[in-house]
Amino acid sequence: MPSDRLRQLALIVWTTVGALILGWAFLQIAEAIRVIWLPMAFAAGLVFLLEPLVKVFDRLRLPRIAGALLAFLIFLAIIVAVSALVWPTIQMQAQELGDQLPTLYSDFLEWARQLGEQFDIDIEQYLSQQWIEDWLNDPANQEIIQNVLLGFGSQAGFIIRTVTEAVVIVTLAPVLAIYILMDLNRFKRQSLDLTPPNHRDEAAYVTGQVGTALGSFVRGQLLVSFIVGVASSIGMWAIDLPFWLLIGILAGVLNLIPFLGPVVGGAVAVVVALLNGDPWQAVWAVLIMVGIQQVDNNVITPVVQRARVNLSPFVIVLALIVGGTLAGLLGVLIAVPVTAAIRILAGHFWRTRILGQSWEEAADAMIEMTERPERLTRKGRRNPNQTRLFDTQEMQAINEEDGEPAPSEREDPSDDEPSI
Repeated sequence: MPSDRLRQLALIVWTTVGALILGWAFLQIAEAIRVIWLPMAFAAGLVFLLEPLVKVFDRLRLPRIAGALLAFLIFLAIIVAVSALVWPTIQMQAQELGDQLPTLYSDFLEWARQLGEQFDIDIEQYLSQQWIEDWLNDPANQEIIQNVLLGFGSQAGFIIRTVTEAVVIVTLAPVLAIYILMDLNRFKRQSLDLTPPNHRDEAAYVTGQVGTALGSFVRGQLLVSFIVGVASSIGMWAIDLPFWLLIGILAGVLNLIPFLGPVVGGAVAVVVALLNGDPWQAVWAVLIMVGIQQVDNNVITPVVQRARVNLSPFVIVLALIVGGTLAGLLGVLIAVPVTAAIRILAGHFWRTRILGQSWEEAADAMIEMTERPERLTRKGRRNPNQTRLFDTQEMQAINEEDGEPAPSEREDPSDDEPSI
């Protein structure tokens, strides 16, 4: 019926207008209380990371508060153990880097002179003390220096705010994560109770899909960054590159931002290799970092991140640019997961409301699931009827005692991942 189509079109238009107005109001409020968002983002990351372990403790009949605290303590113990293992090498290489800075600077000047000679450019005149004095005494240059210094002065508030945010993150994010983990199940139940009954099942399904994708992204990205950092460190160590561990850690940390880790790590490795006077070492560094990038994109990430939202590289880069422009470091960190969540929600409503697809069809079109590898049969278990260590019927009984449906009967995927 034309009237039904017109009514449906009007509903879409007004829904879009309302969403834009709400988005604008949200951005205004978010800017006013921006100091809280970075700790909240890190707290959400900790929740997605630790929630599977908390669920294991739930199955062991451990109270939720004890499971949350124990999961956080295990996470903290792992961080301390890894730091204790790598800290001596980091300290040694950092001290070595500080000692070699004057030599590296001299080597850079010598490399610049040789490069200038190849292009018939006299670099010496730009490095002499007389040229520097003449440049500083030029009134136009003095005005430039004055503007730069005034700019640094105006950035004092920004620096203070950045330091304050860092302190707040370190102290507040873990506390928020623990409280969220303790109250997560109750929060999900209360959120569903506030949803209209005729949309409650759909809301549970969609939030479950979003939680699955975001949880897979957060845990997968952390694991992939760790693998990239270890692989980069081993690769740089194999070619005997100075500061190999620092370069590997830099590549791993920056890999939290898609495409950035191996690129920056490779660039730093090339510079160090050239200053070390070994062009072939620079070539090997590039080859290793390119290989790590390709293995990461085509092997590690698809295996680690089982539930992935299909985002093209163009969309990812665009999301990073927009996120960085709107919210700086926080925007860069959350740009990809937020874009994935928006794509799931928008795709779901478009496919279910416009195309008439079912929830499952919409989810299959938006989320790519990687099949789990087949488990190898234990050599020692020759009797197929032997009781398993974790019997499915026993787990079903535990779930029923907790008032939860069995995994085989659970249609609501919102219990699989935290929905924040």
